[in-house]
Amino acid sequence: MRADQTGKEDSYREIFRVLFLIVTPIIFSSFIYNINGYINGVMYSELAGRQGVNSEVVSTLYGEYSVYFLTIINIPLTLAGAAPTSMIPEVSALYAQHRRKAARRKIDEATQLSMFISIPAAVGLAVLAYPITRLLFPNTNGTAGTLLLIGAVTIIFNTNSNVSNGVLQGIGKANLPMWNAAIALVINVGLLVALLQLTSLGIYAVLVATIVYSIVICILNDISMKKYIHYKNHGELPISVRFWHLFRWEWQQVGFIIFWSLLPDLI
Repeated sequence: MRADQTGKEDSYREIFRVLFLIVTPIIFSSFIYNINGYINGVMYSELAGRQGVNSEVVSTLYGEYSVYFLTIINIPLTLAGAAPTSMIPEVSALYAQHRRKAARRKIDEATQLSMFISIPAAVGLAVLAYPITRLLFPNTNGTAGTLLLIGAVTIIFNTNSNVSNGVLQGIGKANLPMWNAAIALVINVGLLVALLQLTSLGIYAVLVATIVYSIVICILNDISMKKYIHYKNHGELPISVRFWHLFRWEWQQVGFIIFWSLLPDLI
């Protein structure tokens, strides 16, 4: 109030208009995130049913994905999600004061804190995928363990996109995460249809589409941050190199676990 030099008092109508323009993209962005899982479930059930897969098998496999796999994945995502939420006000204030360097430093801190939670969680869940799913869900048929083994990497991608969403919302570009999520959703739907019709992956097609969805959002949000705040991730590595390291790490974990699971039969 004391720092206000304009002497202008906004009407309630103007205030509500500004709030509407700020809140609406955030709501739609969250809606797209949530509707993604529903769309995947409906498409998998419909297309698998048309291919002659028994409805009980479809229901069981999708339950392994939605009830078991997603439940476990959401635990570290919830813990890591606190960083971007607490970061938004400070980044917004620094950006408004044209202190871009300080804003980028704050983004680095939030990213490092989120990765400090998400990377160990992803590694631990991938390495212990089968014991964890059997412990938490004794009725699992083993599919949830395989899904967790391969899909644990989405924890890192989703955590990174949560941070970038918070940054873009904090600098007044709340519409960008919404459009990025919409583009990722279209790619997700197209890829899922192709995989279900052209391959025999079954429920793993839903997992592949989910992984691609999280990767696309990360890439698009990264591009948006570079454009509007000139932000580069800590270490200045190109995004393609960073994602290559993540993919290489993920499949090293898969190969390691498969090797040790087959070792008793080889000896």
